[in-house]
Amino acid sequence: MTTNTIGPEAPVPHEFPRILRSDEQLAWMWKPNHLLVHRTDMARYDLHNLKDWIVESTGWSYAQPINRLDRPTSGLVLVARDVEALKLVSEQFAHHTVSKTYLAVVRGWMDDEGIIEKPLPTSHNTTPKEASTTFRTLARAELPFAITRYETSRFSLVECHPNTGRFHQIRLHLKHLKHPIIGDTAHGDKPHNRWFAQNLSQPFLLLHSGELTVQHPLTGESTTVQAPLPHHWKDTLDQLGWSDWFSRFGSEDSAQSGS
Repeated sequence: MTTNTIGPEAPVPHEFPRILRSDEQLAWMWKPNHLLVHRTDMARYDLHNLKDWIVESTGWSYAQPINRLDRPTSGLVLVARDVEALKLVSEQFAHHTVSKTYLAVVRGWMDDEGIIEKPLPTSHNTTPKEASTTFRTLARAELPFAITRYETSRFSLVECHPNTGRFHQIRLHLKHLKHPIIGDTAHGDKPHNRWFAQNLSQPFLLLHSGELTVQHPLTGESTTVQAPLPHHWKDTLDQLGWSDWFSRFGSEDSAQSGS
């Protein structure tokens, strides 16, 4: 996959999608930033998407993504490898029984933990619906640089658990708290996005789907799989003094756990 500029978005990264784990019913895929999960009418000119990559790279007779990630978001996409698995696991997502863990780098210092409850529209309906996200702050940093009117700049590394599945939920909820995600061109802070792109070569949305726990449709067992952070996170976390967090989420050894 080569680098391409797609409209106003940042370039597609050089990292390829890959299979973290698979069996006869499910596959856990790693998606890089700025790769569509599948073709859409709104992005009909995109040259690449995850579903096409799966079709081209495997001999699987059936492969249907179950969960969706925004194009600029990296991390886990769960794929059904038969119709029954699609039905059973989709029901878990619909009933909010799937545990989802995301990591985000945001502007400012967030509270230690909390729950954001703000109704949001869906991707197909502008009428707001109940939306809830639980968060926990993992680390904070303060850099001696003035990005805006303040003499220093503060950032937080946040773990988010969306309890519902609304369109751009985590991005909008963090913006609601006035802690937008770094690299969010739709809902974020332009001066901070520009500073990260120019000074840390970091033009990407710093939001990553790091872990999913589902009930396996065949065995019924709780199955947890983790997705390593993209490589471009490493320099950013190093600069912010959070190197340990990359080693916890960034190695291939953390790709899966338990089943």
